[in-house]
Amino acid sequence: MSEGKPRVYLFHGDDSRRRATALQKLRQGLGADDDAALDYVHLEGEKLTLPQLQDAVLTIPFFAKRRLVHLTHPLAFQKLKSKAGREAFLAVLESVPPSTALVLEVAEVLPEKHWLRKWADAHPEAVYQHAMPLPRDLRRWIMARAREEGGQFTPAAAAELAQRVGNDAVWALNEVHKLLAYVNYRRPVAVEDIHEVTPSVDHPDVFAMVDALALGQSERALRLLHQLLAQEDAPRLWGMVVRQFRLLILVHEALAEGLATKQEIARALGVHPYVAQKLMPQARRFQMSTLERIYRHLWEIDRAWKTGETELETALDMLAAAMGRR
Repeated sequence: MSEGKPRVYLFHGDDSRRRATALQKLRQGLGADDDAALDYVHLEGEKLTLPQLQDAVLTIPFFAKRRLVHLTHPLAFQKLKSKAGREAFLAVLESVPPSTALVLEVAEVLPEKHWLRKWADAHPEAVYQHAMPLPRDLRRWIMARAREEGGQFTPAAAAELAQRVGNDAVWALNEVHKLLAYVNYRRPVAVEDIHEVTPSVDHPDVFAMVDALALGQSERALRLLHQLLAQEDAPRLWGMVVRQFRLLILVHEALAEGLATKQEIARALGVHPYVAQKLMPQARRFQMSTLERIYRHLWEIDRAWKTGETELETALDMLAAAMGRR
């Protein structure tokens, strides 16, 4: 039944929502859409050993059509730093039987010359790969997503929303749903609707909260968080936290590449110079390895929230407390 199907699925890109949707569709198609199911196993690259991976992919399915092995952050696997380690890892990938679907989920777009993509290109009969980058033209993307949802945005409204959410596609999608419901799908969303429904990205209290998080000021972050939760939706605040640390990673990289002024960094990131100025001292506070570890932790919180394993408000509280002990 599974002959001819891909055995390895490479989902890579910084659009976490598209990655999650693709994974969920695959799980439903295989009958492994229950986290407690015997035919679904989740592995993490940081904690991975090759025997664990090999055992997982070679185990036969119990009830589902195929066994689904979901490996997040595969490139964090320590042995991949050496050529011998990469060859051993690829040997396991090549041993995946037709009865297993192995999903490699990478939270960044892999360049064409990356060793994992080159291997996938060389095995098209066994590997399905899909790049899922965040949109570069958010205005067009907003209009396209609105059409997919059965509604419309005027071009001016799409541009206004893109500006208001600070080029954050995850937050933009939440606002698209909210705004289409606001107009009841009966007319195109207009600029006036956005002024009524969507707050601006430079909401000072939101920035103060995420600034306190990034600076490790747990008591202040918790106080501001609770004030904001009394008037804002938790998913929107969560989107701002994720955005903040994504920008900190980008600023850290820009500083390492020699960009030194807020104007240079603002142009490179597509943000306002004021935002770049606030991010620069925060980025210098962290080692890149620490930022990457925090971002992976945010990814795990996002997964746990979306699968019902935790309440988002509780996760935000725990994150604020933990940042002070970093």
